[in-house]
Amino acid sequence: MSIVVDDRLSPKELARTLDFLVDDAYWNRWRSRDQIRRQFESAWKVYAARASDSGQLLGAVRVSSDGVSYGYIADGFVFPEHRGEGIASAVLDHLLSDPDAEDFRWMLHTADAHPLYSRFGFVAYGPTYMERPSKHNQPTR
Repeated sequence: MSIVVDDRLSPKELARTLDFLVDDAYWNRWRSRDQIRRQFESAWKVYAARASDSGQLLGAVRVSSDGVSYGYIADGFVFPEHRGEGIASAVLDHLLSDPDAEDFRWMLHTADAHPLYSRFGFVAYGPTYMERPSKHNQPTR
């Protein structure tokens, strides 16, 4: 399947995203639908993955940022019926190569996606926190 990634969600796609995050995502149990909607609407960017032939939404992620030095990846998901098709990798590749964010220090929390993020240079600093330093802030070891 060919995948297209961009930085927009239509109102219908946002509604479907909210349905998934409220009903199925383990990490959203404490937030209401309205709270998650507000987070998506105020996000620095939202990246969406679609099937290039049909335009069907396959997954999405939101990023919080100051627009200069950091990006926090949150609420990233691929709909269950499309997992294992390289969609999360395509979204991360697009997100990390965004010219608006190429010098960011990237951060996220995850309980179960360490192998995916590790392939993109993220390092675990505890059981759920991962970070990918900016080009200008490389760790010294």
